[in-house]
Amino acid sequence: MLDSHYQDIGRQQSGVGEALYARSMPGGGYVRVELVVSDRGDVGSERRRGRVVIEPRDPSPRRDDAAPLVVEEVEGDDEDAVVAECFRIARDNAAIARRVLRRRSDLRAD
Repeated sequence: MLDSHYQDIGRQQSGVGEALYARSMPGGGYVRVELVVSDRGDVGSERRRGRVVIEPRDPSPRRDDAAPLVVEEVEGDDEDAVVAECFRIARDNAAIARRVLRRRSDLRAD
């Protein structure tokens, strides 16, 4: 069960993934959990991929955080396990911050 101060947005379509959860972030913006199913309908190769995405509420073109950032991707056969791991990350501001720093340092290294 989600804590009452987190906003569960239910199952809405978000273009590439199914948004299962979203909440506001301290300092603005929000974090969401998406679920993508590859090879839908082919039971033998169907895989679940969960994403934790952060998006600024008011993007500024002067900052490098103006676009949504995928901070974690989790893949597996068990939808419940994939979603649970993504929810664990999305509910933990420190875990998100660590992943943002790691992801941005990886992007700058390229």
